[in-house]
Formats: sequence, C-alpha cells, structure tokens
Amino acid sequence: MGPDRLTGRAERTVRQVPRFRKSKRRLPEAVQTAIDDQVRSLLDDPLLGEPKVGALKGVRVVKFKVGPHQYLLAYQFLSKPNAIEVLDVGVHENFYRGLEGYLKSR
Repeated sequence: MGPDRLTGRAERTVRQVPRFRKSKRRLPEAVQTAIDDQVRSLLDDPLLGEPKVGALKGVRVVKFKVGPHQYLLAYQFLSKPNAIEVLDVGVHENFYRGLEGYLKSR
C-alpha cells in the first residue's frame, strides 16, 4: 500500500490518517499484510464494515483475525469524494475509547 492513497474500483481512493499509519507500522508484518487485504476488500465494498452509533456515528469497523488475535479496522466512507478514510487499526482493548478521543480532537 502506498504512503497516502490507493486507487481502487470506480476511482475510489483510500486516505490514511496519521494515527492509522502509526498503528499499522507497530504491528507485525503478517498483520500488516492482512490489513492491506482488508483495505483492498473495502475498495470493492465500502459498506462492508459494521456501522457504529453514538459518538462514533459515521465510522464503520471491520473485524478480522490473524492467528489467535482479532483486529479491528476503523474507517469512514466518504461518498462525495468516493474515498475511504482509514482511521485506526488494533486489537479490541481500549480501541473504541482511543478512536473516540481521536475523533473528538480532530
């Protein structure tokens, strides 16, 4: 995956926020590869993830496993620019709390 964007189906782009890049960089290579696969699947179907409610309204989350660990990939689908903004990736522990804090500070 390129540093900032991937071009996908119907000229859909992927934007990586700094929080996502930092989180992804800290994970093992096998997990990074699985993340890239998940992002590619989002290019085909941007509504794949489970929509969140409340403070995380507008955010969708895809869950996937690598080995014994389950990871969560949070993103927003922006229909007007036809873009997927990848927000964060990590294990469940404090994931939503950290994501909510990040979105409030933006």
